[in-house]
Amino acid sequence: MSKENVEIVRRIIDAAHRGDWKAAMTGYDPAVVLDQSRVPGGGVYHGHEGVREFYARWIGAWDDFGIELKRLIDAGDHVVDINEVTGKGRDSGVPVKMQSANVWTVERGRVVRHVGYPTVPEALEAAGLSE
Repeated sequence: MSKENVEIVRRIIDAAHRGDWKAAMTGYDPAVVLDQSRVPGGGVYHGHEGVREFYARWIGAWDDFGIELKRLIDAGDHVVDINEVTGKGRDSGVPVKMQSANVWTVERGRVVRHVGYPTVPEALEAAGLSE
């Protein structure tokens, strides 16, 4: 089932990159927990509304925001994405280029938990992997 889990996460990411949040939400369980407490300006969010709230606020804090998916890693019930975020702080004007990662937990064909990490090693460790 893990190959299917990677495709579920890929579809969510692709839809989000297109700005199609309706399509992105179809991959999330209605009771999903989005834990972005490890990243600046993050927190823990619940359900589809929580996911929308976090991303609207977080993406809205940037000018010239971009995110490029670098890699998806199959880890059984978990999928790790590694990405590169670029942008300029809307208030500070400071340019940012950073690598980050997320661990997605998939059950019954939907993401039930999505946790953001500021570094790739932290995400890999959380998924039971190493770099």
